[in-house]
Amino acid sequence: MGWIAIQTILGVSPWEVVLGNPGLMAYMLAGTMGAFGCFGWLLGREEERLSRLAMLDELTGLANNRLFGSRLDECLAASRRKNMPMSLLLMDMDRFKDINDTHGHQAGDQALKTAAAVIRSCVRTSDIAARIGGEEFAVILPETSTREAEAVAGRVLNGLRKATVRLGGGASVSLSASIGLSGGIAAKEESAFALFAEADKALYKAKTTGRDRLVSA
Repeated sequence: MGWIAIQTILGVSPWEVVLGNPGLMAYMLAGTMGAFGCFGWLLGREEERLSRLAMLDELTGLANNRLFGSRLDECLAASRRKNMPMSLLLMDMDRFKDINDTHGHQAGDQALKTAAAVIRSCVRTSDIAARIGGEEFAVILPETSTREAEAVAGRVLNGLRKATVRLGGGASVSLSASIGLSGGIAAKEESAFALFAEADKALYKAKTTGRDRLVSA
């Protein structure tokens, strides 16, 4: 189109340019359509990437609190519809403040990334692992009984005990967590808030009875 405009400025009729150069016009049209198509594809990919990032925790790559909340509602509804159990694990890193205070926030961030990697390695692709607070994590386990969820929690606890965060100067940090569990077949009137509150109460008990353990609601 720019070339046609230039020819028009030079006094050549646009129709003469088009009719006199059909091959060139076809080539230019195909190039323009290809460029717009490529731009649209790249724009779509960028929108998809941004949408995905909006649902992920920036530090750990796990689901963020927003995605966790929406998926918890979905899984509760599916539990009622299918009459199948589901479970929820809430986790809080033990003595995390000590890591930040002693070694700095970079060490704390590395500890969170390591914990997230352990959690991710212990759950299925159908489960939803999320970071829902500073040092708090959660895992939604669809179609999973509390007994099966206890086994998952056990793997997470053992994985954290074996994990070591290496710091500069030869220092290292050991990890552990306290876990609260709630679940079962969702009752008709049961809300996501109620399920979360049960797991949170169990988590508090795990914290106050020694840490590095699982307590079931």
